[in-house]
Amino acid sequence: MDNKRASKTGNKSILKNTISLLILISAGLLFSRVVFSNILATSGQRLSAANLKAKILQEENQKLENRISQLNSLGRIEKIAQKKGLVRTENVSVLVSPGPIAKR
Repeated sequence: MDNKRASKTGNKSILKNTISLLILISAGLLFSRVVFSNILATSGQRLSAANLKAKILQEENQKLENRISQLNSLGRIEKIAQKKGLVRTENVSVLVSPGPIAKR
C-alpha cells in the first residue's frame, strides 16, 4: 500500500512539474511573440520612412538636375555674354603655323 501511495505522490509531483514547465514554456513563447511582433511593426515603419525619404531625395535631385540644365543652356549663356558686352563674331580665322614654333 505504501508503494501505491508513493507512486501516486510521485505521479502527482511529475504532473505538477510538467504543468509548471508547460506554463513556463507558454509564457516564454507568448512573450517572444509580443517582442517579435513589436520588432516587425517598428521595422515596417522605419522601412516606410526610409522609402519616403528616398522618394523625396529623388525628386529633389531631379529638380536640381533641371536647374543645372537651365543654367547651362546656350540661350542663357548668350544673354549673359551680351550683357557683359561680348559680341558674336561672323568671321572665324584659324591660323596654322607652317612649321614648329620652337626648337628643342
